Amino acid sequence: MKRARRVVIVAGALLVVLVEVAIAARHASTRVGLPPPEWAANASGWPSHNLGLANTRADFHTRIDAGDVATLRRRWTFRLPYAGAWGSFTSNPIVAGGVVYLEDPDSDVFALSLSDGTVLWRHDYHSVTPSGGPNGVAFGYGLVYGETENGVFALDPHTGRQVWIRTLTRKANEGIDMAPQLYDGKLLISTIPGSSTSFYTRGAEGILYALDARTGKVRWSFSTIKDPKADSGGGLWYPPAVDSHGRVFLGAGNPGPYPLTPSDPNARSRPGPNLYTDSLVALDGATGKLLWYRQVTPHDLRDHDFQAPPVLVTVPVRGVPTEAVIGAGKSGYVIAFRASDGGRLWTLPIGKHNRYQSGPLPAKPVVYCPGSLGGVLTPMAEARGVLYVPWNDLCFKGSATGLVHGGPVPPVAGGLAAVNTPIGTIIWKRTFPSLATGAATLANDVVFTATYNGSVYALSTKTGAILWKTKAPSGINSFPAITRNMLIIGTGARTSASKTPNGEIIAYAISSR
Repeated sequence: MKRARRVVIVAGALLVVLVEVAIAARHASTRVGLPPPEWAANASGWPSHNLGLANTRADFHTRIDAGDVATLRRRWTFRLPYAGAWGSFTSNPIVAGGVVYLEDPDSDVFALSLSDGTVLWRHDYHSVTPSGGPNGVAFGYGLVYGETENGVFALDPHTGRQVWIRTLTRKANEGIDMAPQLYDGKLLISTIPGSSTSFYTRGAEGILYALDARTGKVRWSFSTIKDPKADSGGGLWYPPAVDSHGRVFLGAGNPGPYPLTPSDPNARSRPGPNLYTDSLVALDGATGKLLWYRQVTPHDLRDHDFQAPPVLVTVPVRGVPTEAVIGAGKSGYVIAFRASDGGRLWTLPIGKHNRYQSGPLPAKPVVYCPGSLGGVLTPMAEARGVLYVPWNDLCFKGSATGLVHGGPVPPVAGGLAAVNTPIGTIIWKRTFPSLATGAATLANDVVFTATYNGSVYALSTKTGAILWKTKAPSGINSFPAITRNMLIIGTGARTSASKTPNGEIIAYAISSR
């Protein structure tokens, strides 16, 4: 009898365990961050903005490497019809199924033939007040997605026909200037507290939305402003990262009102840290619930967004493989956090810093470094334990009551650094005589980047030596796509040498072996 009772008790306990395991497994299955199936099917192209949900921008399916990168030659060009204040192209092309998809700052979408650059279709939106970017398209779940200054849309990838469109901004002083991210049947897109006619004014907030990718219906939202009654600002520039647990990691922009004014010295109208601006934020990707946040610049007065797309990596922590998320921004800090709880693993200052880089500004103008376009402006890349960071040496002059007119304080320069991912130390650095505005992009043992003056560089991942260099016809503040044998990049930034640039998408191809 006792034995029978013991069997029943054990069986009952086992049943409870099995039920708990099933519930846990079911719960886990709703949290796992999975990319659209088209991404794996187009691995030899460039199917997402930063080549995956981890935002690593590392391509090991391409034939381009240190042995043949010097054979890159122009294959075709496509003339971009738009030229705005920020240039003709400020994003990243998407390549899938033999088609190059792109969106210009006027929110017009083009589909080009990968083989020769001819136009397959175009869908014009002609934003009344163009965002300027960095906007762009996303591809997955049978659709191509893009955004206007006030909404997001989905197009048929074969014809360009609009499938759905949804307005997200709530006020005239809000906008959108990022490319979407896709995961688990959802689309992530954020508003910003600014438009072409109103920049970071009071009452505008950046809100991250998760939409149903097939219908555009809002699934959840998260405001990057903790107290909208007191603060404004925030929002995203770039696609968030999503890990295998379904956690969403985003880098938020600066607070508002901005810039400083004589009537509001040192932004006293928004006291406190102004959460969650200038922060790395982790959310539950299924619900949008806040998991943790780490603010890098409390009560920002210098436009020091922590906006770079977060990069997910695995590093050893006390000998244990640990998931980490690395963020960076215009404050000139690259920071690795433990993905589970936001514990800081290391901090690396990069670029030019001085004593006025943080805290209240004095009444009389001073030069502060980094300025509002300094530090890390564009996406990083990571592979095989090395993080590649584009940075800018750029300072501004200002005081508690505003910027001194005249722009950046010379000298202005940029560079690319290779950083030891586990510990945050610099392995090598390469400096350039212009701002590093072309992101970092890996192709096997080559890292590409570009500068604002239109120079495109291919560097050795091992040493930083220049393996190949070319000069585009105008400036560059966009990022490349890599395919099996091509590097595709957009040009058309306004520089002193090209004030009215002819923007182009240029495809460079390696020689056939």
